[in-house]
Amino acid sequence: MMQNFLLKEVATFEQFSSVKVSKDFNPLFDIEKKSKQSLNDYCQCLIDRSFSITHSQIPEFICHHCTLVADPVSWLNKFEKLLSLNDELFIGARNHNRHVKFMVSIETKRNKILDEISSHLKTKPAKKHINAESDDRYFSFYELKQDLMALCCDDDKIVLLTKEKFDYQQSNIEFLNINTLEYDKQCDKEIEHILALQVLQYEIAKKIAEKPPSEYLMEKITLHGPLNIITNAFKQMMTSVQPTGKPYIRKRIKEVADFLADNFVDENGNPLSKETLQTYLSPGRNDKDPNSDVMIKF
Repeated sequence: MMQNFLLKEVATFEQFSSVKVSKDFNPLFDIEKKSKQSLNDYCQCLIDRSFSITHSQIPEFICHHCTLVADPVSWLNKFEKLLSLNDELFIGARNHNRHVKFMVSIETKRNKILDEISSHLKTKPAKKHINAESDDRYFSFYELKQDLMALCCDDDKIVLLTKEKFDYQQSNIEFLNINTLEYDKQCDKEIEHILALQVLQYEIAKKIAEKPPSEYLMEKITLHGPLNIITNAFKQMMTSVQPTGKPYIRKRIKEVADFLADNFVDENGNPLSKETLQTYLSPGRNDKDPNSDVMIKF
């Protein structure tokens, strides 16, 4: 029989969901298992089934095939790839919608399976850490705090807390731990805590931004000795001509005095006088130079 939707490319399925014909064989969904079924044959049958079922049957079709394989997530991944590789077959508005419906249904089913796996792997906390239990789940703020720590964004934390709060309020509680606070109230408290920290962080950042730049300057260096030792060192660098014909430092006396005053204090922590610094830096005031035995020579 001529096939209307010829396969363009195969996906490397590691497990086939085909079954032998029996009284339980579903002619709408099932693919007949043959003795020498090739990968190409199996993929073609899946494509044929993808077009033969109605839009409303797509989620059920996917769920049905997931029950026929050992690793449904792997099968879903391969089926998704098969549809992507052959998306050219889904031309036209109706078939495009069919393709979208398949992709959404695959994603939904895969997420559901992964969530179930995750919930089974998750170790239930000790009884003392469980606030309450309903007919289908438990509520542990101790566990919720750990989940919150894994989130970086405050908005995501608030969304999770709000969701948990309403899940609790809408559940039929069968067990309530009287030694813990009510779950929804703890969620509210945590939301208040997050919002309060946001306000505090904003105020701190605002206060820092308003500080003048001078407050961020590094701690000044303390001079343990006569002031004229450092001024003479700078004076030498300003006046002694190097082999290049230029002094080591080419700055005006006032600029050097400002630099020293801004970066140094005396041994008692007191600021240096700019007027005194300018006097000591003046080439004509050799009487303010230190004795030769303590002078720094260049």
